[in-house]
Amino acid sequence: MVFSSRYGLLEIHFEQYTSEAFVESAGAVLFRLSTQKVCLLRLVKSNEYVLAKGRRNCGETRHEAATREILEETGFPCRLLHLNFFTRAPPAVETEQLDDQPRCQIGICEPFTLQLRHLAAGQVKLIWWYIAAVNEDQPAQEDLQEKDKFTVEFFNYTEALEKLTFQMDRNL
Repeated sequence: MVFSSRYGLLEIHFEQYTSEAFVESAGAVLFRLSTQKVCLLRLVKSNEYVLAKGRRNCGETRHEAATREILEETGFPCRLLHLNFFTRAPPAVETEQLDDQPRCQIGICEPFTLQLRHLAAGQVKLIWWYIAAVNEDQPAQEDLQEKDKFTVEFFNYTEALEKLTFQMDRNL
């Protein structure tokens, strides 16, 4: 359902989707910090390069979905990184009422980007993106990696940008 409304001088556009019309996914830009390389998946059937992501299961947090999907698709245990960045979300502990505006939060583990993909008529996919690092002190779990669907490769930043198939992934 799509509609617009006026709030003072602003006209705001709204979209509303029932549960059967949206799917929520989570993923991450995965780094191997020791080599400063980015992990990309090459889809075997289409030869496309993408970032690791997948659908969030019922009852699963976005954090859990992102780390599980990375493990399943790459075979690498990882951790979501705590970073400093601007967000409109209030701090974990609010000491006062804050205006709804971007502010720098220090050391937060939150999505840094939300992608909204319009699928078939009236359906959308929301993708929450994190920054993650391979847990290099833990062995890769190759038995979990979906080798029939993906090959896993690490590239430096410039190479990764060149390899990524989709502009939206490069924009991350």
